Amino acid sequence: DRLPLGVRTLRTAPAAPSAATSPSPAAETSLPALLAEAHRLADTLRPEAVNAWAAVARAADDGELAPVDRALIADHEAMSRGPEGAELFERAAELYAAAGDGGEALAARARGAYFRALRGEQDTALARVTGLSEEVRALYAAEATGVRQTASVLMSRARILMHRARTGAGPARDAAAAVREVPALVEGHGTPEEGDARLAARVAESWGMLAELAGAAGDRAGAAELLRRAVAEYVRAGVPWCAVEYEVQVAALAEEAGDRAEAERALRAALEYGGPYVEPAGQVQLHLRIAELTAGRGEVAAAAEHALQATHWADQAGESGTSGAWARQQLGGYLLRQGRCAEAAEVLESALADLRAGTHGDGVVVQARWWLGDCLEELGEHRAAAEQRLLAADIARHWPEQRDHATLAHLAADSLGSAGLVAEADRAYARAGELWRALGDTRLLVRSLRARAWLALREDSGTAAAEGLMAEAVEVCEEALEDAADSRALGGLTRELAQTHRQFGDLLAQAGGSDGVHFERAITLFDSLGPAGLHDRTAAELAAAELATELGHPEEAAARAHAVLAAY
Repeated sequence: DRLPLGVRTLRTAPAAPSAATSPSPAAETSLPALLAEAHRLADTLRPEAVNAWAAVARAADDGELAPVDRALIADHEAMSRGPEGAELFERAAELYAAAGDGGEALAARARGAYFRALRGEQDTALARVTGLSEEVRALYAAEATGVRQTASVLMSRARILMHRARTGAGPARDAAAAVREVPALVEGHGTPEEGDARLAARVAESWGMLAELAGAAGDRAGAAELLRRAVAEYVRAGVPWCAVEYEVQVAALAEEAGDRAEAERALRAALEYGGPYVEPAGQVQLHLRIAELTAGRGEVAAAAEHALQATHWADQAGESGTSGAWARQQLGGYLLRQGRCAEAAEVLESALADLRAGTHGDGVVVQARWWLGDCLEELGEHRAAAEQRLLAADIARHWPEQRDHATLAHLAADSLGSAGLVAEADRAYARAGELWRALGDTRLLVRSLRARAWLALREDSGTAAAEGLMAEAVEVCEEALEDAADSRALGGLTRELAQTHRQFGDLLAQAGGSDGVHFERAITLFDSLGPAGLHDRTAAELAAAELATELGHPEEAAARAHAVLAAY
């Protein structure tokens, strides 16, 4: 069950259909068929509707189309252009009016006003939509237009007021009042159109807007509930792809509240609801966030699969060097956690080829090198592991908080020692030790000193340097014990001092020394820890017994062996 190599080219995820790939026009190219399909897609709020109406426009002359169809073509083209299409809505309005639909003409003009607001013409847009709202209300009261057209105008007004509230150009209360008018109208009209997907979508969007206002006011729980209501409305109307953004927002609010299960549920729902309509870049983000949450509950293999999918979607989005590199970095971490070190190393090396501190952040680069160093160390490539750890440490040394710098320097020293590079390892341990000293971490300072002591013994230049470093470790630990603030710190430092004496005894024994005082001291200290120190105490007792045997003291060795048996 190995990861296939070449994650940039292998695809296991289905390719996302382009919005331009509507299934029907390819099968039916006659004008009546194109028209029927365009109407169907528009009525059901399909994202392909814009392209379907563009196909109708290409296939027909103006003379072949009814005014309402020409209006729909202009309307959808205006929508596709964004704020730059504001003027084209006026052409759509003229055509709707020519077709005898005065309400839809007002709705098109209202959409144009909203697009004007988006490009900065906020006051003009508000004045325009206010007049249009009064006109459509009058028509609706006279039963000269329907609820769909009226709701469309009121929604454009709500959008403009929401935009003003977001930008600080208008009060939130005005926006909230305008938003509430839409569901009040739709839910109260009681006409045969009440099953219309577009009307349900207006209501859902209203709940989403009110959720945004609640969140801005600090009511996170209220915002989440309104967003769920919006999602339910979209799903009930048969247009779940419209709910993707709201589920993503629900996930963000759930994570803020510490509800990771709800966040994961919402993101998975977004992935399901969006289906082929989620752009590749959006697929990347969804898969990576699901991977993070899945890994957080221990399902690392499932997390790796989501990260792998993210790499494929990033390739399709043309983002191999940006979001793709981030996805590969995450994938490498998940593979490492599964013990798949060779595969993880290959993926991480691929990620590092594209990771840039300026794009992804230096923390991401450091983590990738850290993980790669761990992989290489597990694979026995100690020198290469040390290189990655030192490169990561060189970045981390510029950070205000130095713990990562110290840890990486210490890990690099471990790798250098395993590679047989004694002098380099000693320098790295010394660097780490000074950092641990500055950070006030006695435990790791002592361990760096002990490691240097063993390296000094390997230098084969006498034991003075090794003994001096081990003695310094003992002294540092004893000083810290005097200042221990609580029982937990006292217990931890006592164990560290006991371990140091035990190693001091081992070091002297290995160097040919005959002094068992350090073993004796270690036994006493481990014994003071009670049951928690039992196994370490008996191990020290056996080490002392072995030394006694080597020194020709069988009675002492036997007594220590019996003491170990008695302890169990």
